[in-house]
Amino acid sequence: MGSFIYSIVVAPIELLVEILFVFSYKAFDNIGVAIAAISLLVSFFTLPLYYIADKIQKKERDQRTALEPGIKRIKKAFKGDEQYMILSTFYRQNHYHPAYALRSSLGLLIQIPFFIAAYHFLSHLPQLQGERFLFINDLGQSDGLLKIGSLQIHLLPIIMTIINIGSGIIYTKGFPLRDKLQLYGMAGLFLVLLYNSPAGLVYYWILNNIFSLVKNLFYKLKNPLKLLYLLVASGGVVLVAILLTMKPDMPLVKKLILVSGVLVIGLIPLISKVFNGMANSFLSTFANEKRNKFLLYVWSLLLLWLLHGIVVPSHLIGASPIEFSYLGDVENPLSYIYYAATLMFGLFVLWPLLIYWFSNKTIKSLLAIGMLIGALSVLGNLYLFDGEYGTISNQLVFDNASLLDPNGVMVFVPLLFIFVVACIAILVLRLGFSKFLAPVLGILVIASGINGIYGMVQISQAYNTHSENLAKNVQIETSTDIEPIISLSKHESNVVVLFLDRAISSYFPLILEQFPELKNTYSGFVFYPNTVSFGAHTITGAPPILGGYEYTPDAMNARSDEKLVEKHNEASLVLPTIFTEAGYSATVLDPPIPNYKWSDDFSAFERLPEVNVMTTVGKYSEQYKEEFQEQLRADAPEISQSIRKRLPMYGFLKTMVPVGRPILYDEGRYFLMMQKPRQNDSFIDNYSVLHYLPELTNISSSRGAYVFLANDTTHTPIYLESPTYSPVGYVTDKSNPLMNLNGYLEMEQMHYHINAASILKIGDWLQYLKKADIYGNTKIIIVSDHGFELNTPLFENFKKNSDILTFYNPLLLVKDFDAEGQISTSNEFMTTADVPLLAVKDLINNPVNPLSGEIMTKHIQKEIVHVYETPYDPEKTVGTQFSFDLTKSFSIHDAIFEESNWTPLGQE
Repeated sequence: MGSFIYSIVVAPIELLVEILFVFSYKAFDNIGVAIAAISLLVSFFTLPLYYIADKIQKKERDQRTALEPGIKRIKKAFKGDEQYMILSTFYRQNHYHPAYALRSSLGLLIQIPFFIAAYHFLSHLPQLQGERFLFINDLGQSDGLLKIGSLQIHLLPIIMTIINIGSGIIYTKGFPLRDKLQLYGMAGLFLVLLYNSPAGLVYYWILNNIFSLVKNLFYKLKNPLKLLYLLVASGGVVLVAILLTMKPDMPLVKKLILVSGVLVIGLIPLISKVFNGMANSFLSTFANEKRNKFLLYVWSLLLLWLLHGIVVPSHLIGASPIEFSYLGDVENPLSYIYYAATLMFGLFVLWPLLIYWFSNKTIKSLLAIGMLIGALSVLGNLYLFDGEYGTISNQLVFDNASLLDPNGVMVFVPLLFIFVVACIAILVLRLGFSKFLAPVLGILVIASGINGIYGMVQISQAYNTHSENLAKNVQIETSTDIEPIISLSKHESNVVVLFLDRAISSYFPLILEQFPELKNTYSGFVFYPNTVSFGAHTITGAPPILGGYEYTPDAMNARSDEKLVEKHNEASLVLPTIFTEAGYSATVLDPPIPNYKWSDDFSAFERLPEVNVMTTVGKYSEQYKEEFQEQLRADAPEISQSIRKRLPMYGFLKTMVPVGRPILYDEGRYFLMMQKPRQNDSFIDNYSVLHYLPELTNISSSRGAYVFLANDTTHTPIYLESPTYSPVGYVTDKSNPLMNLNGYLEMEQMHYHINAASILKIGDWLQYLKKADIYGNTKIIIVSDHGFELNTPLFENFKKNSDILTFYNPLLLVKDFDAEGQISTSNEFMTTADVPLLAVKDLINNPVNPLSGEIMTKHIQKEIVHVYETPYDPEKTVGTQFSFDLTKSFSIHDAIFEESNWTPLGQE
């Protein structure tokens, strides 16, 4: 219950404090100045609340003062029950109740959640540790500024209390003694609470008290609002001037936002005058419609809450529920939605209703209109201007953040949309049709609620299925000790297919150049750079690798009377069936999207009980983390905590105007003080498998062996520690060959890191095979199902589609039996559908697909190859045929190095 109350009352304020702090920290690059800035900004933003509270408290004090003589007379003349009866009648006649005395504490009650929010944020802020500011040696520790012998006295809390008492003396001048004692008592309580607190927190509260003192002095002036406006407006101009001087390289968009903010502040009197005029004349009818106005306000708040707290999070997590399951201390991904929903309820429902309750008629009209326009604008941004931003990780990091940058249309059209919505809304209210708007908003709220509930049900079903599959998988239930799971033969032929999801082909020569010793490590291998995959994603890229040319997208679509999932499952069984029927042992580890599920649904393999099918992802993570705990130790946030923190901010990103999205994204930080997320957990789940490959392999098989292993190490872009390219808690060296080349951004460099890490670890396993004397009799094929939309050396000089074409250039390395010598390169035109034929070459003559009865070589088609962009989610792919995005699909022939050999299918 306490956690729920904190989430809806305090967490929204803490989020606001953190955003303001990050904004200030980015502006001044100084922790102490940032603390001062958030103290000033929070004090400024809460002025309306304190102003309302002061009015209510004054009304209560005046009423109590007026009734005091009568109360004294009654108490003097009557006793007992008679006194109670007469006092109750007296209060009722004067429209007063003793409980109203609690209103005198309203200002204090408002302070409490803001104090708790600031306390929690600053006391858990690691950046305070060791940070010096002015005469404070360490903002993260108690100040200890005064020393008397061996006694150390914290001076800042004492200064805070003195300022607090001084402010109280000014504020309570003329107040009853009870009110004065209340404030002085609170000053003493804060002294006790904060005496041993970090100096940064006490410094923040000192500034709060100073601003409170200034506020109380303002109240004694004749025109406090006018003077406040002049100070804020002039301060805004000075602040922007300082920022523009300090940061001349600031992007134009940020400069425009700063200048616009100052202009808005400067126009506050005009805006206020215009609105008051509209409320009193143009919208006078609406201003007096108390019930309709409140209904519009409530429906707008509920719509904002549902969109930000449930619809957006459920849509994000629902795209891949398994990725958000069993992370850190969270098993069920619905808990992330619960956290976002409760926080957003406080932000969009609880606090706005509280503000509305305390506001006058004019402010209520402004709030109702503002929330109406805001809700409709958010709806438009979410559904009309959603944007195509590519793949996002489970830590809410976009694979290609540059896609967030809007083009001209996405800059101006959403802004124009908001303007039109505002004009129409005001016109409808002016014509007296507000009663028709409430039902419309109600329908939108109900529809959004159904949308969110449907998404959560889908997530729950996917999670339950995943949990059931994990329970059925014996490997999960048994010991997690590292025991061999790959059995190879020392005397018979072995075939191993390593399926590296999204490995980038044209980074491989750079890796060899950086690590020339790998040329001997990969002895006997042939590198095929002139290779294409048939799909941009695993759903179309994997089947040809698994089953050959009968499972290209075109071939699968031609079988229009069979479901896609059945054809995919069939492809998965081709090579295991061929090899087991030929007398080989067969092991399949982590087959790609089995039964069209992201989870470990191995039901398609039940017809082959002799095949050993299991999962390895995450199975060796704990051993790896324990073995390398020193290297991995850092103050990076727990992955589940990182998701909780970023999910509400992701909601804002999706519902704000596109021009602001790259700013809020902030390179994956989302304007939060948590470090930029590192996906060590997801990366290590896969990397640890490659790391322990020697321990996972033995040579005990008496039969030849077929082994298939899919691995996602090359699918999780993060920076690793150079030059070993190993995961660490905090990366200090990001160097890589792409850093010295023009046009290679962060995403390209991170992909190089993970590709290099994979090649190095596989190289360790190859050395193990050589020492075990089974390298010669083992055929090894290393292949990826697709590349990724990146800038790469192979296509960097192409005039068009250079990044898209990287999708279709997979890594392909092949070592045949008894092959020797340094790794070589062949420019033969290859496709990933050649992999099954390469696997059975020299072992099985005229191989036949046992599931279709077709000779596998019969279907080879390489004169013109069609490669396709399709939706990537298998769980949302139903039916019998793929749908293609022809604008990103191509035909290719011969040499992929020639741009003229690529033709967009949409132009054919």
